[in-house]
Amino acid sequence: MKSECTHAANPLGSPGFSRAFTLVELLVVIAIIAILAAMLLPTLAKTKATSQSAACLNNLKQLQAGYLMYADENDDKQPPCYAQAAGLGDITTLPGSWVVGSARTDTNSDNIMAGVMYRYVGSPDVYHCPADKSTVVGHPELIRVRSYSRNAWMHAPDGFYKANGVDLESKFFHEGPYKVSQHRQPGPSGVWVFIDEHELGIASGVFCIGQPGDSWWLSTPADRHRQGCNLSFLDGHVEHWKWKAPKIYKGFDVPAIPGGDTDDLNRLLQAVPHDPI
Repeated sequence: MKSECTHAANPLGSPGFSRAFTLVELLVVIAIIAILAAMLLPTLAKTKATSQSAACLNNLKQLQAGYLMYADENDDKQPPCYAQAAGLGDITTLPGSWVVGSARTDTNSDNIMAGVMYRYVGSPDVYHCPADKSTVVGHPELIRVRSYSRNAWMHAPDGFYKANGVDLESKFFHEGPYKVSQHRQPGPSGVWVFIDEHELGIASGVFCIGQPGDSWWLSTPADRHRQGCNLSFLDGHVEHWKWKAPKIYKGFDVPAIPGGDTDDLNRLLQAVPHDPI
């Protein structure tokens, strides 16, 4: 006779049964995900910053190539630049310059394409650093179209900067106006031409700076590439410069802070055209 005794079914062994996670287990999983995210985010941010800096360097490489192509077709003369005060604290670059208008207020790329260099560059995107998220004055929904300015000491056959109490004109320099091949000190590989300018200071296409021995910032470079900025040089190469001190915009013509900030200024000053020291 078969036993009528039945065994209790094992719910864990029942087909189709799934055991739900407990609240504690869910919290543990969430905590692990949070820890992994915290570990990965700095790496992702660094990778993004590196990518943006590389794209910026590529932009400057193309911009410098356009600069040299212009000179090649114009008797070795550099693209002109005419900048003057435009009211309301703005400074604009006039027609006939390497670029026209003001980075602060231009709402589109028309003034970039109106510059004498544009036909040698071919794309307005080249004039903007991908890490520059600054917006047009009065239009917070519009990203600016230009992030770069040109060394004020790169004198064209004519040209000037008349703003902020500064009057820089090509005719004032006894060794200028220069042709590309005429720079004496430093040589072409040591003279920077275009620079990533600080978003709070950029306006015209001119980056104003003094001569070796000066201790004041006129224009201010950017430091958006992990406390550094990118530059192009007269021989066509580009470089990333890491600053010793953060670049905090405090206005035009302000003293460099002793220490790293002064070292950064001196580094830039040594790479502008200057008389033998």
